Amino acid sequence: MLLKYWITLLLIISFFTLFTTTAKGQVPTQTIRGSIVENTNNQPIANAGVEIVELKLKTVASSNGTFRFDNVPVNRYQVKITYVGKETLILPVLLESGKELILEVALESTPSALDTILVKAPRATLFHPLSTQTLTIEETFRYPATFYDPARLVTLYAGVANVNNQGNALSVRGNSPNNNIWKLEGVEIVNPNHTPNAGTFSDKITQSSGGVNILSAQMLGYSNFLTGAFPAQYGNVLGGVLDMYLRKGNNEQHEFIGQIGLIGIDFAAEGPLSTKSGASYLANYRYSTIGLLSNLGVDVGDEKISFQDLSVNLNFPTQKAGNFMLFGIIGQSENTFETIRDTLLWEENKDRFDILFDSRTTVLGGTHTLATGRQGLWKTTVVYSNLNTTRTANLLDNSFQANLIEQDELTQSKFSLNSYVNQQLTAQQKLTFGITATQHNYDILSNDLLTNSQTAGNSNGILLQPYLNWQMQWNNRLTTNAGLTYARFTLNDAQSIEPRLSVNYQLQRQQRLSFAYGLHSQLQLPQVYFTKLQEKNVNKDLGFTKAHHLVAAYQYTWQNRSTLTLETYYQHLFNIPISKNERNSFSTINLIEGSVNEELINAGSANHVGLEVTWQQILINNYYFLLNTSLYNATYKGSDNIVRDTRFNGNYIFNTSGGKEWMKQKKGRQNILGLNLNIAYLGGFRETPIDIPASKEAQTTIFVDTEAFTINQPDYFKIDFRLYYKRNKTKTNTTLALDIQNLTNQQNQAFSYYDAFLDKVIIKYQLGLIPILNWRIEF
Repeated sequence: MLLKYWITLLLIISFFTLFTTTAKGQVPTQTIRGSIVENTNNQPIANAGVEIVELKLKTVASSNGTFRFDNVPVNRYQVKITYVGKETLILPVLLESGKELILEVALESTPSALDTILVKAPRATLFHPLSTQTLTIEETFRYPATFYDPARLVTLYAGVANVNNQGNALSVRGNSPNNNIWKLEGVEIVNPNHTPNAGTFSDKITQSSGGVNILSAQMLGYSNFLTGAFPAQYGNVLGGVLDMYLRKGNNEQHEFIGQIGLIGIDFAAEGPLSTKSGASYLANYRYSTIGLLSNLGVDVGDEKISFQDLSVNLNFPTQKAGNFMLFGIIGQSENTFETIRDTLLWEENKDRFDILFDSRTTVLGGTHTLATGRQGLWKTTVVYSNLNTTRTANLLDNSFQANLIEQDELTQSKFSLNSYVNQQLTAQQKLTFGITATQHNYDILSNDLLTNSQTAGNSNGILLQPYLNWQMQWNNRLTTNAGLTYARFTLNDAQSIEPRLSVNYQLQRQQRLSFAYGLHSQLQLPQVYFTKLQEKNVNKDLGFTKAHHLVAAYQYTWQNRSTLTLETYYQHLFNIPISKNERNSFSTINLIEGSVNEELINAGSANHVGLEVTWQQILINNYYFLLNTSLYNATYKGSDNIVRDTRFNGNYIFNTSGGKEWMKQKKGRQNILGLNLNIAYLGGFRETPIDIPASKEAQTTIFVDTEAFTINQPDYFKIDFRLYYKRNKTKTNTTLALDIQNLTNQQNQAFSYYDAFLDKVIIKYQLGLIPILNWRIEF
């Protein structure tokens, strides 16, 4: 199978390569341009200084805040932005032929001339920097085995563990992946992943993960990933937030991207809709390579997996009415397993089933940004997102007659609004106030004949979350943020008032101390709200799960721009749903997917405590590294009041990532060879012993409840490798990359289950060695 895959892929790459020639003797150059605005009100900053540090090229921003460097040799550079009374920023950038580099920079006011700040993305929308990572798309193309997915990229950072590398389910600081939320342009959306059942125990849908992000990397600008003590504008979350922002298309010239690899075949186009107004478009279509190979008759395994997606982003700036952006995403994916009609070839219980899973996602939205006077900004984002999944599992008898055993249907939609005003009160004070309103619509049906559990119902409720934040720069060292968020869910009238506070103190030019506190809350899962017992939804009135978050951090930055960060945290979770009528170990804190078959009450608790140490060097001088260690402990109590390890208590995470580039300049072209490596070593998650006699009688997996999560899985170890070769020519740049996930083919345990066909407990493993060849062209 792999041989056929590589031959097919290499033939396609060879075909496209024939059309990437360039005239000899031309020097590859490109344009760096962009705009500089006030972070508070989005107004242009005229006369700001802009410098390409390595070339000592300088210019100043025009009256409308724009700047431009033409005919810049392609290379990696540091772009320095300066203005009196504003922070000084340095942006490491990659300039390639075939695509202009367009920067949108927002500058913050500062009361004194502090050290220059090195940032990875030109814009920021956060009130404080604690427990936050900014992810760039350039990093997703450089770090190994990310599948060009920001959710997989964050597993390289402290405190984050991938539950099963078949998908992108993330346990953040010992929390369940269900405690995470996805946002697009600052508002909450449904699970934006293809095959949202990937890597699960029951093969059923999850609420927060999947095989790969529906949004192709070609569409994204940057993402913010937050892991705790969230600012006031972030609600309905206890674990982590992945807040993705779309990039705008080029508003001066048409550009194109083609990409082919194991993940999919992409084609992106962007350009001006109107050169007079500056309106632009960006669009991308992707079809899964595995699905294409399956349609061509190539054997790609026992399951047929396919997906496709289409994304569009339109941007319309105006002179007086502000900036409008309209975007849309549609995605479809499916898994099909059809067993062999020969009982002599059946080797495990799965071989007795025909299983069909289908998922369809739609996201439609828009944003409007408008300056309010000289010191204010009003931004509104509206997004409708919908996810529909169906799954059927039919058990075949020896005559191949199908009997429906499992049926799952879920339609979930969110209509989300976020509108806020950012107002500069004085030179030292800033006030932000706004409201988030999300209508949650549920239509769920899940029947499991083996466990006699049922989840069914349809309803809707609006989650209202007004919030405000007051930022004060007391002097050139001390900055505070005081916020307040209120939450109310109309489905069952659950309410919560949540204070937020952060303190940032600059000890010296190179050292910073920070502290943050927040009270946070989150809705329950649909399958929890709609548990059906005796024809009644017994858990519909459950309130929010809540948590107190405390974070303290110390950061030191060296002259070479490498940064050491120590961060310690404590999270006390409470009001967690546990069993109401039984004394047992159940708690929703351990759920990923699956149904609940008992009545629950908000009476459970959990405690997460940890220390994270990170040493990072952003790619400068042709090398980078990211080293981090996480030590943590996550425990909980069920209705039996016994303190236990949570399912996700691995206790430690060690990550080592790094890479180097070698450049060779020749007249007419530039070649770059990059070598990247990531080594991950994680403590194993927890499992519950399986009751074999009870499982044999029930013909499905039955766990020993009194010994919940007492088995510590073996530690997880994985080495990922990426080798790429970039070639810049006059009008095009191409990249040929080879990723190898799990270079040593380590067997990492995923879960254990009782196999009724084999009458024994079976261990399932995560992905082994996977080579991923990818070719990309920009022109």
